[in-house]
Amino acid sequence: MSAAQTSRNRCRNGRLIPMLVLTGLLAACGRAPVPLPDLNASYERALARTAPLAVSCALDSTGQQAAFDRLQTYFTDMSAASVRKQTALVYAPEAYLNDTLVGIDGAARIEAYFSRTMQDTRVLNVRFLDRASSGIDCFVRWEMRVEHDALAGGEPVLSYGVTQFRFDKEGRVLLHKDFWDSGTGLYEQLPVLGRVLGRIRAAAERGAE
Repeated sequence: MSAAQTSRNRCRNGRLIPMLVLTGLLAACGRAPVPLPDLNASYERALARTAPLAVSCALDSTGQQAAFDRLQTYFTDMSAASVRKQTALVYAPEAYLNDTLVGIDGAARIEAYFSRTMQDTRVLNVRFLDRASSGIDCFVRWEMRVEHDALAGGEPVLSYGVTQFRFDKEGRVLLHKDFWDSGTGLYEQLPVLGRVLGRIRAAAERGAE
């Protein structure tokens, strides 16, 4: 084999390693990321579909506080068992979830997605920091702590984001849309791929100087 062929094989293998790691991790989460145009289209459909069903987001109401309390409990120290036990209480049957990786319709599919995610995740804990409202939309700023063997060498990964929620009259989630930097919170924590993305980010920052 020539030196050029050997070099090409190494490059191909170098590209393959992060893709295998990424595919393996996301398989634990249920599926590969949905293409962005499809993800955006599903979100827009969910906005239109849930609007007639959602109630006003009055943050000072007793019912709304109870709904947020259920949500906070749901995302505190999540496990596959807690997901199976609580999802139907927290999400409406026709709920929509968009976590920047996938767009999912239906509480049963949301339960299956979170349950698979937690099978290989040691820790997933979300802490609500503050809230705001606009009509039928509630926005929550949060801090998420994740521990997974494939991320950051198994060390805790901390990231921040905002989620848009809509609730039905029974206080169940109709719409859950995360606004979260999954590149920093997930991809940059992966071996090899994280280093590649880190170099790209550094180059972009140097170009902006």
